[in-house]
Amino acid sequence: MRLSSLLSLLLMATPMSLASPWIGTNDESLHQDLRTLVEFQVIDAVAISYPVPWRGIDSQLRSLDTHALPEPAKRAARRLQHYLKYRQQDVLRQITSARVASDPVRFDSVHGSYGQEVQLSHQAEVVTGRWSAKLSANMIDDENTNLDNSYVAMHLGEWIVKAGATDQFWGPANDSSLILSTNARPIPTVGLFKSSAVASESPWLSWLGAWYASAEIGKFQDVREIEGAKLWRARFTAAPFKGLTFGMSWVAMWGGAGQPNSIGDLVDVLTFQTQCIDELETCDKELNTTTGNHIAGFDLAYSFKLLEQPITLYGQRIGEDAKDYKVTDNANLLGISTYVGSFKLYLENSDTNIACVGDGNTATNCYYEHSIYQSGYRHYNRAVGSTYDSDAKQTTLGIQWRGMQGRSAMLKMSQIELNSDKGRPSPVLTDSASEELKLVSGYYQQPYGNFLVRIGAEYQDRDLGEKHATDTSVFLDLRYVWY
Repeated sequence: MRLSSLLSLLLMATPMSLASPWIGTNDESLHQDLRTLVEFQVIDAVAISYPVPWRGIDSQLRSLDTHALPEPAKRAARRLQHYLKYRQQDVLRQITSARVASDPVRFDSVHGSYGQEVQLSHQAEVVTGRWSAKLSANMIDDENTNLDNSYVAMHLGEWIVKAGATDQFWGPANDSSLILSTNARPIPTVGLFKSSAVASESPWLSWLGAWYASAEIGKFQDVREIEGAKLWRARFTAAPFKGLTFGMSWVAMWGGAGQPNSIGDLVDVLTFQTQCIDELETCDKELNTTTGNHIAGFDLAYSFKLLEQPITLYGQRIGEDAKDYKVTDNANLLGISTYVGSFKLYLENSDTNIACVGDGNTATNCYYEHSIYQSGYRHYNRAVGSTYDSDAKQTTLGIQWRGMQGRSAMLKMSQIELNSDKGRPSPVLTDSASEELKLVSGYYQQPYGNFLVRIGAEYQDRDLGEKHATDTSVFLDLRYVWY
């Protein structure tokens, strides 16, 4: 379908009632506001997954006395309260957005541009009774159209059944995630999601504190080595102690052309059955591997106050491949964040340049890779996990600012090392088999009436071995909200 036809369908079919069941599906900065309130310990919820359901958080927001809050928390609370008040009104809200970039932004962490130079989108979201839905029509660089970030969902008590392809981000990091980020286009899934991210009223579960869980099954849509490869993913997060949140994540690739595709085969994947490597019928026990391509791990975030300012320590450890049921290929992410006045500062490091199989092996080129699923843990040639893909080390210093009346800005500076062994380069490399670079990127956004304008840039100082290069790209995002 051409985009004009999709837009016409949206305008004609959308009922006159709109609200989002999740915080940040129309504006990711609202999720940053929620994390601010959690880190200042004025909201009791788990917020290290994106998006987060409104249910339970809305009542806490209504009872907040914003006058008594520190400035960053006050601004975050008032923005969320304003949006909460708006979303309860019986109005039709549609959003038209456009993006123009001089070159693809190479390392976009949480904004979901997917490396596109030009994108035009129109979306509408509606809630009526138990049902909610969002239809998003998008046209990208080559005039192809898609329905990324569209969904339909039904609320069933404490749970939501949802089908669609929506952006998600798993983990406490401010820059990227080792297992699921918005670096790649979303994968269509059908799943079950908890309808709140606050403490349960059940006496059997109250010891968990605030908690959230989800489980999904989906299918990759791009051209791959194994066409139609399928995906299972699940996540659980909880905050059993004040200031402490932990999460557990699990993803498994399975099925597809020439691979076992039945429900029984999925059960084999979920129960960690084994098979011979290289698809042999029989083999020694030493040559067994777990069925499917599993990627799993955990993350932690701990917030405490020092001189009335929250400091958050966080980490993520995600592994793939195992020997004797012990995960051998573990990548790590560590970070710290705090607030200075109206600014949030964070320092973050991640390393996916890890040795394969363990036992002192120094070979790399295995993270996000698989002997059968040779397109790797990627969608449309971009890593579903880390922005920096496999065999990469990076350290990032970032500054986020949220001002009055919807103004915000971000600046980050990164030192990045890509594929130092020069073997099997990942798709993030463009001009050489390895690369070291210094990256500076940022944006400023401000509303003007119904428009939200974001202008940004990315500068790269690149060491390509035998040559040196610098690249600069600028972009402009425009968003218009129809009231």
